[in-house]
Amino acid sequence: MSEQKNTPGTTSETITVTKTVTTSDAELAERLVADATQAQVKHEQDDARADDWGEASFPASDPPQNY
Repeated sequence: MSEQKNTPGTTSETITVTKTVTTSDAELAERLVADATQAQVKHEQDDARADDWGEASFPASDPPQNY
């Protein structure tokens, strides 16, 4: 292995940083999951509503040929 050369005023060392998951991190994660779930449910409801409107208005959107 080659030796690392340090210039004056510098060092070469490995530092490991760890972070403990706190309650607030867990709460934030739960809130993000809940928000995403709620958004998905709302999207599905809106999509179903649009499908219903489309089915209900089909005859009006396709008038007879002799109109």
